[in-house]
Amino acid sequence: MSDSFTPTPVLIDTDCGVDDALALILALRSPELHVHAIVTVAGNVEVRQCTRNVLRVLSLLSPRTLPLVAQGSAKPIGRALVTAKEVHGKDGLGGLDAHHSVRGMSRIRRNGAAVIVDFCSTWKEQGTVIAVGPLTNIARAWKRNPSALKKVGRIISMGGAFRIPGNTGPVAEFNYFVDPEAAQAIITSGIPVDIVPLDITHQVTLLRSEVERHRSERPGPVSRFVSEVTRFYMEYHEVTEGFAGGYLHDPVAVAASVDPTIVEFVQASVAVETEGRFGRGMSVRFATGQACTGDGKRAKSGRVRIAHRIDRERFLNWFHERLWSS
Repeated sequence: MSDSFTPTPVLIDTDCGVDDALALILALRSPELHVHAIVTVAGNVEVRQCTRNVLRVLSLLSPRTLPLVAQGSAKPIGRALVTAKEVHGKDGLGGLDAHHSVRGMSRIRRNGAAVIVDFCSTWKEQGTVIAVGPLTNIARAWKRNPSALKKVGRIISMGGAFRIPGNTGPVAEFNYFVDPEAAQAIITSGIPVDIVPLDITHQVTLLRSEVERHRSERPGPVSRFVSEVTRFYMEYHEVTEGFAGGYLHDPVAVAASVDPTIVEFVQASVAVETEGRFGRGMSVRFATGQACTGDGKRAKSGRVRIAHRIDRERFLNWFHERLWSS
């Protein structure tokens, strides 16, 4: 690393569940990134619990410079909250947080959208927002100050499914299913958005055997934490999908911000279904510009980039090197 190296200023927007927690560890252990702020949003669990989970991760790592932590939206735009407790546990961390007290809740800022606006206004094209939950906070920040968000260098959104089935409902990925209105607003806003969909994240998994091997080889607080928080998550996938492990959805979004050569993007026109009875949250890629919906109406789409290829071996090497480092 040269003396002129400058880390990328990053804000992470998260509904902190199991793979979110792994993503936070990776981001905080990546010298290429400077995590200035972490904003929570309701999704995998309720927003207050997401905030507790973020503080739990920060207390585990004790980074030299603590990011600002802010609590954001408690519910989607115009919809009731749908959680994923059956996947991540009642507390979002596989039941781990129920056994730990968490300090710092009284000092948490309560306006996540304002923190996002401040970050974008301060860092402009140098800054990257990594959104690994529903896009509710980003949409509220956009409504609050669109000019500020237009200045940000990049928003990476873990969400969507294009060529494979969704993981929530028949066709949707969870983050876009929870708040399709927010996803549609941001994707069609003109902000530079990079989408990291299930098409890519389903190609990389963490196996139970790998977790236990690393815990044995590198014992310590982080390896113990990873082993404990992933147990419930991996048991869910073993029952529902037949493998003792879990998908690394959110860590891929962090990897894309650290090393642009790990994930390859292509430009596309995309829309998110907000009105369909069975297609809520479905992400659709159009061949050109705007397209017609089934009822003949114009479907508003945005010009964004979609991750369509991942160097699986390089990603997994990077993931394991960063996660298990002392």
